[in-house]
Amino acid sequence: MSELQYEDEIKALNKKRIKYLVVGGIAVNLHGLYRLTRDLDLMIDINEENLEKFVDLMSKLDYGTKVSIDDWKGKVAIAFRHNRDADKQIDVFMRNPIDFKKAYQRRNILKLGKTKVSCVCLDDLLKMKEIANRNRDWIDIGYLKKFKKEGKK
Repeated sequence: MSELQYEDEIKALNKKRIKYLVVGGIAVNLHGLYRLTRDLDLMIDINEENLEKFVDLMSKLDYGTKVSIDDWKGKVAIAFRHNRDADKQIDVFMRNPIDFKKAYQRRNILKLGKTKVSCVCLDDLLKMKEIANRNRDWIDIGYLKKFKKEGKK
């Protein structure tokens, strides 16, 4: 599964001027460590206008969620699955693990195919991986710190 499968979704986020950051496995890939990942993980600015634009866009792109909008406030993240392609899923944080506004100011604009991507910077990605504290995250941290030390990112 390739992060390029989400290029159209990223283009749409950019076109709608939704404030977002790519995080998770695809961010790891964009920072130079290739590993398989199935979903697109996003942090978005969780203000009413941005969230409304995001939800509207997900609907237009034929993504849906099983979580009622009334239950969103209690969730850490919401999974949006494509209604016609079971392999496509976008997970969006409803409680951002780090300060979005500060992370957005530090973001990297990277390329996904021909599309510019608003991606969390390497230091913030490392911080998020440490917070998540899963085995996969610690493996990523080791490699990403090595890349950083070698000056690859």
